[in-house]
Amino acid sequence: MKKIVFYFAIFVLLNNISFSQEVGFFKSQVVFEPKNSGYFVFRIPSFIITKNNSILAFAEGRKGGGGDWDPSNVVLKTSADGGNTWSDIRVIAEYGKFSCSNIVPIMDYFENKIHLLYVVGYNTVYHTFSTDEGENWEAPINITKNIEDFRSKYNWRVVATGPGHGTQLTNGRLIVPVWFADASILDTISFIIPHYPSITSVLYSDDFGKSWLMGDIVSPNSDTLVFPSEAVCVELQDGRTMFNMRSESINYRRIVSYSYDGVANWQKPYYSDNFFEPICHASMIRYSIQPYQSKNRILFANPDSRMSPWKLGRATTINAGPKRQRVNLTLRISYDEGVTFPIYKILDEGRSGYSDLAVDETGIIHCLYEKGSKNNNHFLPENISMLSFDLNWATNGQDHLSPDDMPLNSNMICAAEKYNNKDQVKKKKFFFKRKAQKSC
Repeated sequence: MKKIVFYFAIFVLLNNISFSQEVGFFKSQVVFEPKNSGYFVFRIPSFIITKNNSILAFAEGRKGGGGDWDPSNVVLKTSADGGNTWSDIRVIAEYGKFSCSNIVPIMDYFENKIHLLYVVGYNTVYHTFSTDEGENWEAPINITKNIEDFRSKYNWRVVATGPGHGTQLTNGRLIVPVWFADASILDTISFIIPHYPSITSVLYSDDFGKSWLMGDIVSPNSDTLVFPSEAVCVELQDGRTMFNMRSESINYRRIVSYSYDGVANWQKPYYSDNFFEPICHASMIRYSIQPYQSKNRILFANPDSRMSPWKLGRATTINAGPKRQRVNLTLRISYDEGVTFPIYKILDEGRSGYSDLAVDETGIIHCLYEKGSKNNNHFLPENISMLSFDLNWATNGQDHLSPDDMPLNSNMICAAEKYNNKDQVKKKKFFFKRKAQKSC
């Protein structure tokens, strides 16, 4: 009888364990590891998934002490099998003793090329592109001249793109968030040129990267809108562009604004309670959109450290909040085009900083992020890792793709086809694994 009770207890325990296991697909791996790399630290990840499903992962390979102004390179690793294997690290841009930072890749579906913008010395912006999945890159072009006239609106001393991926709208327009700082407040601790006070704007191209223009100011700096800077954006179903910005306000919330063309006439920016702001970069991307998929979904990720008591201990001004510890990387999902984000999933409970999101056509979500801390420094990650997971895992089994859903990049492929074929839309068939055929 005792044996029966014992085995029954084991059976119940095993069943409870099995029920508590998470559903869906999840994988974690290190992508950029500083050990034996020639760099002190890797920071500020950004990446895209190409039209042909290659993953291009970028980072700043920083030397010296790993600070923003230390010498750094744009480095790249690629994967052609969904992140299972990776190429060796490659240096895409190097400018000697200068920092090479704020990397912004964009997948251009209309011309099937990958654009890349980055900043040298926080005062010069370059653009290059690749037409062969990142194997070769055109000679970079200095596009800073196109930004100089913006000084009539804001007398900037520091300029930075992104970071994180840029966005192509369904009309073909390329959008890159950009922030400027007049650096008028002296940093009496480091004595380096500070990245504040700051404002946000947008750099855009209507000819697929041949020329770049400046949009309007999205969010100014004020007593309430404190130092808006690093931003992410997404195109909504109604054609508007939603801008989501970092701030240094004492209320620890992110700033949001909207525009009908992604360039001008931005609506009055406001603090959104959807997003806790630890004073750190965040990522946002569209997952699905009707009618190509059964639901509208937008993803957002950043370190939600509201429960952490740790603060830096000082603020840059009386209006700015002390920086919060970067921990508890969290994914949030919206089903109503960014009005609310009711679903959340903790991706990494430990120290975690900047991140970027990408989605492949089959529905796998990838998050490239700064993981851990080097020398117990909250702002120097141990490495840059990538988490890969499906919608089932992200929602604890509450949501999944429909069998009738088209590939998740279908909206962009169809938009590009309509543009390239003008009035005669090419009737191309799409396949979603073993699911039903659909066309644009």
